[in-house]
Amino acid sequence: MKLQKIGGFASIGHGILVVILLVMQLLVFRHLGLVGLSDWCDPAKSFYAMNASPITFFIFALEFILFAITTILVVLALRERMHASAPNLMLIAVIGMSIACALWLATGVIGIVGMPSIVSAKDASAFRAVMAMLFGLGTAGDSAWGWVLLLIGWAALRTKGLPRILSYFFVLRGVVMILEFAVQPLIIIALLLGIVFWPWLGIVLLRSKS
Repeated sequence: MKLQKIGGFASIGHGILVVILLVMQLLVFRHLGLVGLSDWCDPAKSFYAMNASPITFFIFALEFILFAITTILVVLALRERMHASAPNLMLIAVIGMSIACALWLATGVIGIVGMPSIVSAKDASAFRAVMAMLFGLGTAGDSAWGWVLLLIGWAALRTKGLPRILSYFFVLRGVVMILEFAVQPLIIIALLLGIVFWPWLGIVLLRSKS
């Protein structure tokens, strides 16, 4: 199977992961009492939520790992598509993607392997330290991914390797993800944009003849 076809399926899969994450953010975590950052960092509230629904938090951590895998496939497919016309931009994008995915993988693995033992021991000090690390890693990964999206959007606009409106979507979503560390509500906006963005990109890649 050609790389762009694989990237197309990965992009649609990424879109499904975004929908799952959005549902978790807007419904599941709120139901468990985790509405804002202050709730997540409160050991009492988080311990209660994690003990009440451990599978929810396993899926949440697993999402970071799956995001990294699908992202790698999508960016490699886009590199194949636009490398000939924008080699430097796509090379930098691949490097940025590697950084973002490494950070997401670390976030997911720590969440799956490290967090359950801390919750079981009800170690509030260790919990605060690990939560700070997880939020730092996740936010850094999102910021790096934002720059990757900007580079891909720039390359797509220069080479016309993607539909023009989709290229602007890359730029817009990149800006949103870069700024989300300072404006938390932008996380939800980025997810909402992803519901349209990822399936659309997937269809474009699946229709590719190259």
